[in-house]
Amino acid sequence: MVLLMANEYPQASMSDLKALRDARNLPQLARLLDLKGEYVSYALYWHRRHKPYKHFTISKKGGGVREIAAPNSRLKLVQRRLAELLMRIEAQMESRRTTKARVLSHGFKPGFSILTNAALHRNKRWVFNIDLKDFFHSINFGRVYGFFIKDRNFELSAKTATVIAQIACYQNRLPQGSPCSPVISNLIAHILDIKLNKLANALHCTYTRYADDITFSTNEKEFPQEIARLVRGSDDKWVVGDSVTWLIYRAGFQVNPDKSRMQRRDSRQDTTGLIVNQKLNVRHEYYKQIRAMCHHLFVHGYAHTGSKAGSVPVSNATVDGMLGFIHQVRSIKNAPFFKLDQPGFSDLYGKFLDYQSFYGILRPRIIGEGKTDNIYIRAAIKRLAAKFPELIEPTTPVTLGVDFFHYNDRSALFQGLSGGTDEMHKLLSSYRTRTSAFKHIARYPVIMVVDNDAASAKIFAHLTNILGTPIGGTDPFYHVYENLYLAPIPKTTAHVAIEDLFDPSVTAQTIDGRTFNPSNKKFDQTKFYGKNELATKIVAPQKATIDFSKFEPLLKAFVDIMADYEKRYVADLAAAKLKLAAAA
Repeated sequence: MVLLMANEYPQASMSDLKALRDARNLPQLARLLDLKGEYVSYALYWHRRHKPYKHFTISKKGGGVREIAAPNSRLKLVQRRLAELLMRIEAQMESRRTTKARVLSHGFKPGFSILTNAALHRNKRWVFNIDLKDFFHSINFGRVYGFFIKDRNFELSAKTATVIAQIACYQNRLPQGSPCSPVISNLIAHILDIKLNKLANALHCTYTRYADDITFSTNEKEFPQEIARLVRGSDDKWVVGDSVTWLIYRAGFQVNPDKSRMQRRDSRQDTTGLIVNQKLNVRHEYYKQIRAMCHHLFVHGYAHTGSKAGSVPVSNATVDGMLGFIHQVRSIKNAPFFKLDQPGFSDLYGKFLDYQSFYGILRPRIIGEGKTDNIYIRAAIKRLAAKFPELIEPTTPVTLGVDFFHYNDRSALFQGLSGGTDEMHKLLSSYRTRTSAFKHIARYPVIMVVDNDAASAKIFAHLTNILGTPIGGTDPFYHVYENLYLAPIPKTTAHVAIEDLFDPSVTAQTIDGRTFNPSNKKFDQTKFYGKNELATKIVAPQKATIDFSKFEPLLKAFVDIMADYEKRYVADLAAAKLKLAAAA
């Protein structure tokens, strides 16, 4: 399971805890959750009788299945509100008793993740992992009820503790799938964390827990037997030490003996799925899997797990998340690491982003010279939707039938694209190389929109070489090759930029006494404002009243490009089918 770090703790004050301690019944607790008492009562006592949970299973990485009980929408809302309240309280209590660097439990908390957990065990002589058996299910109704009554931080009324236990528990235990199971399990397991960390400190070890995964690590020459010991007569079989076993048992949990692992420095050491020998890294098997997924995506147009039990299709978003996770892990505390040590990953990530940007698209994609072009064109399409219904989806509110390429840090780092005329020329020059690994037929066109000015001369010269005919930017659009098209800004004068499509009254507006400067070069910002402010402070807020009529030829070019590519796509698809039939 991959959980990425959030940016910060939820904001909290001790008034949350005081209000919870002052709550004496269900209606008062419901008000704390910003819900009506009747809503909570209905979710707990009436609606609960009518299949409050949906049961299903998911496969575990190590084999077997995990049972999930997902609450219905009404009960889930109550559980989520309770979880948010308890997480704010937990964060505030934790901030008072420790520093972020030495938080013991890293699971299910904003600001913490498998990354922060594993980082504390990097570069150690010994790493020992313990798995708690049936972590959520071992916490029953009585334990939840008793915790909120007896814990000195809470000491809630019996009625409030009962309602919380009723919200949280199902079939007399915390269910897998409830939003409040993680935070309640962390609160209850905190006493175990304290005792195990005290033992670890006394033995010069580092201790952390991520959900049911406990890790001890140390640089001591011999690993302390109180925590783990070798089985007599064995060189590599380790079991949990008596002291740790006793503390876990006293806290109401059990060790899963089949998942205890000792890892020496001279072997691969991993914690919560991450390699911790020196730098944090993902397992080789994980990288190998994502590489295979990408290969199948590029060749066949969809990714799959490639598991031995059978191939299960996965979404492009899943692949994107896995690649993003690898990038995040490898760049922690050592930004150039993923570039210097694994150039193959950078190439793979860049190729995937090219696929997502130009080939595996779900609708026609428009690529402007910068972020402001997207704002202009998006506003124009919405205003002129009645004239160009082909560019919108028949939904309410209006949804565009095209989308846009977005320049960001990721596109700059992995695709070498950060906007501007020079970048558009680079894309035009490299497009065929970028897409050469993609073997299926792209479903939709990619439309490059370029200014029709002196800066675009290099683009038109290159297009002349490609097409073998002089290109001056006078045609509505040009088919370059494959699914790539170029649509110049309609030429009304010798040099036209996209901002020239606005009525002069738009660009004549001032912002804080400053006037518009269309130059891409540096200028005095105390006297002028640039394209970004024109887009965000004038065009976007005033789009309902701005005259977009000069954009009509450009939008007409988009419609014609879509029709042209549809014919090419149908023809290419038919040719591909004939080729397959002939080969068979």
